[in-house]
Amino acid sequence: MNLLGPIGLSTFGYIAAGVTVLVISAYIIKMRRRRFEVPFAQLWKRVLNEKDANALWKHLKRFLSLLFILLILGAVLFAALDPTQGSQDHDARSVVILIDASGSMRAMDGNAKGTKSRMDAAKDAADKLLDSMGGGDVAMIMKVDGQATPLSRFSSDVPMLHTIVHGGLRDQKSDAKVARTTDARNQKLISGVTASDTPADLPRALGAAADALRDRENPLIVLISDGAFPEQQLGMVSWDPKAAAAVAVQTKDKDLASVDLSKIDVRYVGVGVRSDNVGIVAFNVRRYIANKAAYEVYIEMQNFGQEAAHRDLALYNGDTAVDIKRIDFKPNERIRKVYEKLPASDENKLRASLRPVADVPGGSDPFALDDTAYALLPLRKKQKVLMVTGDNLFLEAAMLVYDNVDPLKVTPAEYDAKPSLADGMDVVVFDEFTPAVIPPSPTSVIYFHPTGPNSPFKISGETTDPHITEIDEGHPVMRWLTMSDVYTDKSDVFAVDSKLGESALARSVTDALIVAKREGHRKLLAVGFSLPAAGRESATDLPMRVAFPMMLVNALDWFAGDQSDLLTTYATGKRERVPLDGVVGATEAEVKGPDGSLTKVPVIDGFATFYASHVGYYDLSAKAQDGHVMAQIELATNLASVTESDIAPSTSLALGGKKLGPPPTFAISHSKKWWTYILLAAAALILLEWITYHRRITV
Repeated sequence: MNLLGPIGLSTFGYIAAGVTVLVISAYIIKMRRRRFEVPFAQLWKRVLNEKDANALWKHLKRFLSLLFILLILGAVLFAALDPTQGSQDHDARSVVILIDASGSMRAMDGNAKGTKSRMDAAKDAADKLLDSMGGGDVAMIMKVDGQATPLSRFSSDVPMLHTIVHGGLRDQKSDAKVARTTDARNQKLISGVTASDTPADLPRALGAAADALRDRENPLIVLISDGAFPEQQLGMVSWDPKAAAAVAVQTKDKDLASVDLSKIDVRYVGVGVRSDNVGIVAFNVRRYIANKAAYEVYIEMQNFGQEAAHRDLALYNGDTAVDIKRIDFKPNERIRKVYEKLPASDENKLRASLRPVADVPGGSDPFALDDTAYALLPLRKKQKVLMVTGDNLFLEAAMLVYDNVDPLKVTPAEYDAKPSLADGMDVVVFDEFTPAVIPPSPTSVIYFHPTGPNSPFKISGETTDPHITEIDEGHPVMRWLTMSDVYTDKSDVFAVDSKLGESALARSVTDALIVAKREGHRKLLAVGFSLPAAGRESATDLPMRVAFPMMLVNALDWFAGDQSDLLTTYATGKRERVPLDGVVGATEAEVKGPDGSLTKVPVIDGFATFYASHVGYYDLSAKAQDGHVMAQIELATNLASVTESDIAPSTSLALGGKKLGPPPTFAISHSKKWWTYILLAAAALILLEWITYHRRITV
């Protein structure tokens, strides 16, 4: 008899022991009979004598009641272990079915007509494999994409396993046994095996399957896939554990660690019939350094088929088509296209698409996932900058250095009288002026010598004759700057609070003189000392240094989102670290995917760990411990996998140099589920206990 419970026997034993102790304790502390005093004991002597004669029998009756309760409890617990008895002609097999759910399984060539995907063909193959199992065999379903996800425990319940594969009832009237699920609620809880937008991590899946089969008799792994795996992954398998250990010791390289499949039978079932495909394998965009109002796009495409192919390549900025042109591919040809000097617009979402060409041989393919690629260009146009200052020629001249600035100047009095002057501005610069009302997000703000309670950063004091001894070279505002020779007669010192996302960009020993932070969609920068101007007592030679206009340019670039010259996209199926520039104190981030799903990821040392399972656009929000949103970033992801785009199916597969054969034929065997009979016995015990109680046999 096999016990196929959902948890280990040792854990189940602890649970059973605990419940038994609780039942016995409840029986012991049950309500006692009330005591009554009578005035004349002689009348009760005969009754007491009869009670003493029957005392032993009454004790036995009470213990009989406890025995009934324990038997009922034991029957229910034993039924939960799903006891199964089977008789078979050979030893039962323990099977792990690995269903490839990588991006290439979305190809619509699961049958010759092209009406079924490879994923559906893999599900059908899993159905046939499950139906061929004997009653004593057990199987586990595992999904293989960028991760390895077990979808079931080991079970011989074939209808339940079919439900997991398909996520509900199969539409096969001729197979009534499989068409019915043992638990209708599973249809709501399980969505079935679906293909993701990631490459497959085969070594991870094989390792998980090998761990699940450890110490099981007759272990078997069946891989249902199209065989689109890198050669490196196929080689990370060892059939001889001693040889693999020797290689690891000699090379001392953990990356060469192999999956130990010794003593495990591994088989392969291939799906897919077509190999022709044209896909986008690289898509990137960058802005020109000299003219950041224009950008450049790079697209790399490849024909993976053995015949010529034809496509219409369309480049979109938002919903607007930038360019559409016909591309003719030779067999196995890779083409690179560069779009130069494209004008910026209000949209920052770029999309490249390979359109099929109707009624032309080689005009389409069965794999659509790599026909579209996504990229993000931070919103870029001439920044409208409002300078709230008196006559400060140093500040005004520095703004003219930057070609992509549209400056406007007002006096502090004019701004106080009409704060709406800042409406529609991208950046506002307050020079020696700290207003009570500042423009709302997403307008970013620069302060020179903020003072009073309206300062965006808390001021802890003042220092005289400071020398900048340290700058944060990793912050975008301080790139390529040298400020060690800057003279300043005095400066306010900021009290930096990292919990609010504040960071010190320049320090004089321990005093923070220049600080910055992010607040949702906008950013704030503050300089603790004043710029030289007519009528001011303080003095600094920073405006006479190259560092001053460079710092302003860096700040404006940071406000606009230009942290780097090359704006890259991310590949699906890989765990990436996304830099959160200028964010300090964030502990976690919330990521919203293209499908609307929300996931939480950790933030460590200013980097958010990001994993994309779908192609498209993601929104990442970095949050502080109190839930305050400190920064919001958009991300773009693509398949970007030559291996997945090369959809040529493999009829056979070799792991570690060993060719895998088809699944074996399972011997006919029979098994009987005992849990229903045990529950019926428990129900009979409950009825018997009820009868004996009400007939006052056990009380």
